[in-house]
Amino acid sequence: MRNLARLVCATLIMAFMSAPGVAAACTLWAGAGESVAGGGTLIAKNRDWAPDHQQQIRLITPKRGYRLIALYAVGNRHEGTKAGINEKGLVAVSASPPRHLAARENYQGKTSMRTMLTRYDSVAAALEALDRGEWVCGPEYLMLADGKEVACIEFAAGGAYEVVARTAAGVAFHTNHYLAPRLADLNKGKLASSMKRCARIEELLADKAVHDTDDFRRYSADSVLWRTGDAPAAARTLASWIIRQPRDGSAILYLKMANPGMPVAEYEFAVDDLFAGRVDLARIE
Repeated sequence: MRNLARLVCATLIMAFMSAPGVAAACTLWAGAGESVAGGGTLIAKNRDWAPDHQQQIRLITPKRGYRLIALYAVGNRHEGTKAGINEKGLVAVSASPPRHLAARENYQGKTSMRTMLTRYDSVAAALEALDRGEWVCGPEYLMLADGKEVACIEFAAGGAYEVVARTAAGVAFHTNHYLAPRLADLNKGKLASSMKRCARIEELLADKAVHDTDDFRRYSADSVLWRTGDAPAAARTLASWIIRQPRDGSAILYLKMANPGMPVAEYEFAVDDLFAGRVDLARIE
């Protein structure tokens, strides 16, 4: 993954550095096994979007399947789950593709992150089901983690996808352009921000052989990755979602919320407490 990302970023970054960034974007990164202090996994998402809505933490209990804790957007036309962990420990975070792929028809009949998290209990189970054609996303990038491994999948229109990273002993990262060579022709439009963030998270991850939660928090707050917006309505970072999951044991959620019109707030929760109702989710804002 690291070599592939370096090649694609280096090839494209000069072509797009003069273009303005995409309106909606995210930065995803993760580590597993020997790259994480104490083993297990770490996975993170900086969520970037226009400041036209609010975010909540929700406990979602489906009629069938696993419950999940979700970072949930409300108040605009893109409401829904933006990151989540289910009660079996499967974590999912997503990032948007280049803007020209965001046509509504590209997403019709596709599987939502919420639905996927209610169905599968591990990275292996989700990927095996993907191979069997049981689920597929519209154009986007999805990063998964459990206590053992992490994986990153690129989805295109028409059901095409590529698993660009899967590791139990390394790191993975993604922003908002395609890294798989067979999908690279889809990289069109304003990709300067994506290229810059891709290069920066690669640099940060390469700076240390072993990462801990404090490192991931620091990467999240980096001036390149935590975006503040260059105009009142411009995209900026609205949340940071980091989950530390030991190979055997309880997961910890580190959450930084920057809801429009609200002070930036930081939280740390045992995920078991969230599922057990020991935290008043309405107070997380």
